[in-house]
Amino acid sequence: MPKVKTVESLYSQCIHRIARSLENIKTPVNVKRFKSWTGSPGSVKQTFDNESSGINPFLEIPTELLENIISSFSFSKKVKHFNIEFLITAELKKLIIPNMNCKYEQYLNFFPKLEKLQVLVLHQTNAGDSCLKIIGTWCKNLRILDINFCSRVTDTGIELLIFQSKSTQLCKTLQKLFISCRGVTKKGIKMAVNHFSALQVLEDLKIFDVLVDVVQSSAKVQRQPQSFNFSFTRLEIRPASLYRSGNLGLVLGYCPFVREITIVVKPGLTDTDLLCLTNLKNLQLLYIMGHSKSTGDEITFHMGVAPVLKVIGNSLQFLDLSYFAFVDIWTIVKLCPHLISLMFEKQCQSLSVLSENEIIQLRNDKGRIIFQELKVLHCGFNLSNDILFDLLSCPLLERVQLSFCYELTDNFLQEALANGIFKNVKVLSLDACNVVTKQGLDELVINDNSLEEISFHFCKKVTKKHVYDWHKIARRKNWKLLFEFEDSDTKLITYR
Repeated sequence: MPKVKTVESLYSQCIHRIARSLENIKTPVNVKRFKSWTGSPGSVKQTFDNESSGINPFLEIPTELLENIISSFSFSKKVKHFNIEFLITAELKKLIIPNMNCKYEQYLNFFPKLEKLQVLVLHQTNAGDSCLKIIGTWCKNLRILDINFCSRVTDTGIELLIFQSKSTQLCKTLQKLFISCRGVTKKGIKMAVNHFSALQVLEDLKIFDVLVDVVQSSAKVQRQPQSFNFSFTRLEIRPASLYRSGNLGLVLGYCPFVREITIVVKPGLTDTDLLCLTNLKNLQLLYIMGHSKSTGDEITFHMGVAPVLKVIGNSLQFLDLSYFAFVDIWTIVKLCPHLISLMFEKQCQSLSVLSENEIIQLRNDKGRIIFQELKVLHCGFNLSNDILFDLLSCPLLERVQLSFCYELTDNFLQEALANGIFKNVKVLSLDACNVVTKQGLDELVINDNSLEEISFHFCKKVTKKHVYDWHKIARRKNWKLLFEFEDSDTKLITYR
């Protein structure tokens, strides 16, 4: 049977209780403090309110606890009255600002305290350009800054952040910058690329086009190959228009440290372009996904991806090939033995780059576990019984999503459970698996396993009543088991 619900730790209960209490407390804003500030945000000085410190009990709470309390507000829409500044201390290393409806100019006073801050998240808040100026002035030890979806941030804010950062050396130490904002154009992204030399991650949809421009412009000026390299470890390749031949290789030639790459396929990309990936010797994550303008045949598995896997497959841990209508699982098994996560659509052995003898050996090697380290699997469709059985037999498998899987039958489940398959799976999602019935699933739900969540989406032989009945059993036996259900007549329902 699934695991029984465990008692929430006292620490977690305290965090939850404090946060929920503060959501409703009507703590007045420190009017005296804010009235004394008459200048612009850029003129804020490093001052501490000794009077408020003497009556503020939050300042005595350990820093880690304060960070967790503040973080617990992050996605709450109920926080209307409490003045979060009462929780801000000079010892904070991580600060996740709640998405609250407040005038952030009032709260800029606490940034001069935060010289030790390393992580600052302002995601989807109304922080603006003046806020970035203050951050660049005082938060000199910052390593991660997230201002994604801040509608008031513009290129001017990026410029102010850079200008103030020069005196604090933040330009040489900031490692991750998330700036997907409507007001930040290619100009702002280019300024960040040119001035934050230690950036390992710069998240914005325009980053690829900006890197192309930066490299091409610099090459024209110097008229010779450049000696510098970008420090990026993660990139998303998504051109605004069509791919231009050679641009992918041009950019990756200056990004030798990339370990994670997402390629959004659009017209213009070819199998030949993908060959530049073989230069990324430490690549761990490769996601290839389609775009709405993609025709679905710009690149191929056997001519584009397979040659790349021959060179770098041994280092890959995460592989998402959902773009391709068909892949060959045996090629992936042979070339990518250390995968932790694998996502693909359909199997087609004719796309294999292996010899016939290699495939026969892989298929006939009974008892061999094909992926020793696999934890996440998304597949289904036309998989044969034996391939599905082999994939689900991976010992560390925790999350499984099966789509249109007609080999998932009651008999298959019975055999799988008898062989210990699904024993360690925590999350199982079945999408349009139209053969399996309640009779087969009954044994899965009540069997000895680690299931914490099971979802049914448009499975013809599973009804809302079936799921509700399982939910009642789980409630009665206090199982830690969540159910989701939807079909053509029912919007998504969650039973906890």
